[in-house]
Amino acid sequence: MTQTHRQYPGRRAAQAAAVARADTRIVGATTLILSVLLVLLSGAVWTQLT
Repeated sequence: MTQTHRQYPGRRAAQAAAVARADTRIVGATTLILSVLLVLLSGAVWTQLT
């Protein structure tokens, strides 16, 4: 069991890097969507006020 873990140290690191990359992509997309929604919402509120 311990032997197989020692054989592939790079694969686990690559997997962790891929997961981290996917996480940053998801966070970036979520931030982008939220900021667009915020702009649309503030624009709608602004048109209601004026």
